[in-house]
Amino acid sequence: MFSLSSVSSASIPGILCLTLVALVLSASANDSFAEPYEFREPVQDARTFNVNSTVRVKGQLETAIKTGQARSLALDVDGKFQYLERRLPGTGRDAEAFRSLRYYEAATATIDVQGQKTYARGSDKHRLIVAEGTLEGLSLHAPNSHLLPSEVELLNSPGDSLPVMALLPQSDVEVGEVWTPDRWVLQSLTGLEAVLKSELTCQLDSVEDQLATISFTGSIEGATVGAQTTITVKGKLQFRLDHNYISQLELQQTEKRSVGSVSPGMKVTADVNWTRSVATASGPLTDEILASIPLETSPEAKYLSFEPPWDIRLLLPRDWYVFHQTGQVAVLRLLDKGSLVSQANISKIPTVKPGEHTSEEQFQQDIRSSLGDKLIKILKAENLSTDDGRFIHRVTVAGKANDIPVQWIYYLCAAPSGRQISFVFTVDEKLINELDNRDTDIVLSLQFLEPKPAPVQATPLEGNKRK
Repeated sequence: MFSLSSVSSASIPGILCLTLVALVLSASANDSFAEPYEFREPVQDARTFNVNSTVRVKGQLETAIKTGQARSLALDVDGKFQYLERRLPGTGRDAEAFRSLRYYEAATATIDVQGQKTYARGSDKHRLIVAEGTLEGLSLHAPNSHLLPSEVELLNSPGDSLPVMALLPQSDVEVGEVWTPDRWVLQSLTGLEAVLKSELTCQLDSVEDQLATISFTGSIEGATVGAQTTITVKGKLQFRLDHNYISQLELQQTEKRSVGSVSPGMKVTADVNWTRSVATASGPLTDEILASIPLETSPEAKYLSFEPPWDIRLLLPRDWYVFHQTGQVAVLRLLDKGSLVSQANISKIPTVKPGEHTSEEQFQQDIRSSLGDKLIKILKAENLSTDDGRFIHRVTVAGKANDIPVQWIYYLCAAPSGRQISFVFTVDEKLINELDNRDTDIVLSLQFLEPKPAPVQATPLEGNKRK
C-alpha cells in the first residue's frame, strides 16, 4: 500500500515535477479544445436586411441665457424606425468602407421638451436613403433630391446598424477573449468631429446554438458642432454564426454636451434596441437601383433643402446650420472646423407690384436706419446677375458691434412676381476670408416656390352635410 508517509524526502521533488507536468499537459489539452470563432459580414453582401429599431432618449437640454448661465429643459424622445438595407461598395478604408442603401418604411419620433410635444415623421418622397460611414459619424442623403435639415436630425439616431458592424473583431476570437477596435470606430459610432481621448473594448461573452453574444464598453471625449462633448457607451450585440450577420443590438449611450454655437447643451441617455433579419425579398432595393448609386457622392448631392414658411427654398451645404426659426425670421450659422464664422438672418419683406422691387436707395437707407451708430461706412453696393429674372442687390457695410470690427453683407432679393426676401450676413472682419463668398452661394440658390393653397375651411352647411 502506497502512502505519503512511505515516500522519502528525496523523492518528493520528482513527484512534484510529475504533478506539474500533468497539470501542464491537462491545461494544454483543455486549450486545444478552445474554439476560435470568425465574425464577418461579407463586404459584398447581396442580402437585404430588415431592421426594426426603437430609440428612447431622456434627460435635460440646456439653453444659454443672458446671465451666462444655462436653463434646463426636460427632454423625452421616443423614436421608431423600420427600414430595408443593402450594402454598397465602400469608397475607402476604415469608416469609408461602410456604405448602404436603405428604404425607410417608417421613421417617426415624438419629442417632448418641458411638456411641449412635437411629432416628426420621415417624408414619403425620401424613403430611399444612402448611408455612408465617415470619421465624423454617419452621413445620410437622398439619391434623387435634397433632404431637409429636420429629416437628417430624425434619421441620424444613436447605435445605427451600419457603424455597429465595425465593432466586430478583425481576427478569430475565443469565448472570453477581449479586443480593442481601431480608434476611429467609436468616433464614427458616436459622431464626434474632433477627439481628445477615446477608449473602447469588446469581449466575446458566449456562444450558444450558433448565437454569439458580444459585449462592449467605451468612452470618448472631444467636440461636435463646436461644443465640448463626453460620451459613454455600453451594450451587447448578437451575431448569428450560421448566417454571418449581427441580428440584435442593445445599446445605452450617455452624452454630456456643453452649449454650443449652433446647438443646445445636453445631459441625456439614449437606450437603443434593434433587431435585424434577412428579408425574404429585396423589395425596392433591387440590383438595378443599387447599380444606379454612384460610388463617389458629389458635395452638392449632400446639400440640405431649407424651406422657411414663406414659400421659398435654399440649398445649404452641411456646414450651415439652422439655429432659430419663427414666422418672421430664420437664423442660420456657419461653422468651419467647429468655429463660428458667420450668422445669416433671413426675412420676408413686403411684396411689391410684379416686375418691381424695393429701390436700391430705399434699401440702403433702411440699412443705415437699422445699424445706426454701428455703421461706419458702406463699402460696396452692386447688383448680381441672374438668369431667371430675379433681382439681387448686395450691400457690404463696415461697422462695429460691441467694439469689434465687423462687416454686414445685405442682400435684397425680388422675384418677377414682386415677392421679396432679405438676407443679412454678419461676420467678424478677421473672418472675411473664411466666409469666402459662401454667403453669395446661398443667396444664389434661393428659389421662390409657388404659394401653397390655403386650407379649405368647411362652412356650417358643409359640416351638417357630413353628418
